[in-house]
This record gives sequence, C-alpha cells and structure tokens, in this order.
Amino acid sequence: MKTLPSVRTTAAAAFALTAAALLTACGGPAAQDTAKPAAHASAAAGTAGGGARTTYPAQVANCGRTVRVERAPQRIVSFFPSNTELLLELGLGNRIAGQTWTNQSPPKPAYADAYGKVKVLAPGEISREALLSARPDFILADGEYQFDGKKLPTIDELAKLGVPVYIDSAFCPKSTGTATLDATSTDLTSLGTLLDVSAPAAEAVADVGKRLATVDTALKGRPATSAAMVQIVDKQLYALAGGLYSDIVRRAAGTNVLDKDVPKGSNFAPLSVEALAKRDPDVLIYHYTGDADRAASEQWLKEHLGATKAVRTNRLVAVPAADFSELRAVDGALALAKALHPDAF
Repeated sequence: MKTLPSVRTTAAAAFALTAAALLTACGGPAAQDTAKPAAHASAAAGTAGGGARTTYPAQVANCGRTVRVERAPQRIVSFFPSNTELLLELGLGNRIAGQTWTNQSPPKPAYADAYGKVKVLAPGEISREALLSARPDFILADGEYQFDGKKLPTIDELAKLGVPVYIDSAFCPKSTGTATLDATSTDLTSLGTLLDVSAPAAEAVADVGKRLATVDTALKGRPATSAAMVQIVDKQLYALAGGLYSDIVRRAAGTNVLDKDVPKGSNFAPLSVEALAKRDPDVLIYHYTGDADRAASEQWLKEHLGATKAVRTNRLVAVPAADFSELRAVDGALALAKALHPDAF
C-alpha cells in the first residue's frame, strides 16, 4: 500500500548504487486497529512449528520475473511498514537487517514492540550508505519505482549481485489497476517458500481467509455505500481507485465513485475539487501518514468540500496509508467495513 506512489517517487532524492559497491559491501471516525498479535514473533529461523522445509535453491514468480534465492535469507531489508509487520508475523524479526519508509505510518499496536527493535535505515527513501551498511541478501519492497537504475540499481542488476527483490504483488506494474486482496495470500505463500517459513505463512493465509469471511458474513445483503478514497499531498487532491484500493472498498460493501477518474492500469490520479464535489459520495475516505497529516487533511477536506454530503454528515474516515498493503490491507478492509456499516458489527 498503500500510500500514493508518486509522493515517495517525487520526494525521493536520486542516488546511484553501484555494482562494485554492492559487491564489496556484500523504505468521521478513524479506522480502528483490528490487527491481531503477531502469532510467530518469537519463532526461530526456519519453518516454525514443523511443516515442510524449503529446499534450496528456491524460486517463485513475482511481477513477471523469477525471484530466486540460493539459501534462506538472513539479512532482509523491508521497504514499507506493512512489509515489516508481515515479516514479524512470520517470525522473522531476527532476520530483518533494517527497514525504510517508516514515515508512511506508525506500526499497528500489536506489532509495536517488535517493530521498534528493527533498525530504521531511513525514515523515507534509503540512501546509498544506509543500504550498503545493511548488507542485504533479500529486499521486500512496496513497488518497483525506486529500482530505476538511477536511485538504485534495477531489480535485475541486484539479482545478479545476489540481492533478490520481491515486490508486493498488488503493486506489480502490470497488475496495479486490477489487484485484489488475494495478493496478500499470494505474497504470504511465496515468501513462506523463499524465506523457509511455510508453516507460519500457511497459518497466516488461513487467518486471512477467516477474517475476510467475517466481513463477508456481516455485510451479506447490504446495499453498497458510495465512497471516495483520496489523499491530499502538498495541497493537491488525488483520487485513489482501481486495483487494491477499490477492491477493499467493495469488500467493505462500498462503491468507489472515483473508479472512472483513474486511468486504466493505474490506481491514482490528480483530482479536482469540482470533480469530487460532483460525485458527492456518502463517505470520504482519506489516507494519512501521521497525526499532523491526518489533522491537516481533515481540515483541507472540510474547507474545500464543505457542501458535500460526506462533510455535512461528518462521514470522514481517516485511514493510515499503510493500511492498504499486505496484512494491513486485510485489517483495512475490516476497519473500513465497520466505518461504512457500524451497525453490522
């Protein structure tokens, strides 16, 4: 998730990470926190609680390429809060060399203690020096945008250097506009294989199914609530629609009225105040990255969209940006369902 991709892309400082350096050195109401405690936070390396062990080398398909590891990674770098939490859920806290993009959301309370023990390599985009000092042997990233051969080497270049990169499958370039919540289970299964934690991964997949079934049961037969999902960045309004964003709204028995305002194959686009006012949704869902951003975004919406039904009835739903990625996407679906249909739970 997921926070607006262009925000981090345009704010990022460009840098080059050379192959030679890598070889030598071998990121209304608030939605309630519904995350369960990390079931495997103390699990040792390898598959916790028995189960099939990975035979190395191992490989999986991801974003149209093959991600291959020669042995179980021991120095994982996580690019995004929800990815760090997923790794913690799989019992891999002692194998995370560091994390970045921590400024995109605070951790869920259930993960806060373990999360706080993971080294922060950078609060935003990682620098050359910080990444090299981490000596990664695996990267779990929220998107491909950083690996452009300028700020960082390309994913293919990193793979050749022995640093495989796995991308959140909901944000693979070719599936960004069509991804669904199924991507979370896909990633859990793939990472279970690559990181030799298949048993806890399978347990997490089963739990995802149960939690989403709870949402489906509670909302069965409910009429969809019209909603618009947005983010305000530097006083510019953006539509968040399509792909995982709109699938989460659908799962919460809502309809994202901005689906036609985002280009096909994408999941965000600049949006005018006039266009959003014309859609006049029952609910406004807005992403935020921290308390200050949340307050500023709510004030901006009230000032610019005061005539809309959502503002007049105070149906503004604030959601952390990271609630739209990996396991937090499941949390986000449940929290949003409760916000749109509070009498169903």
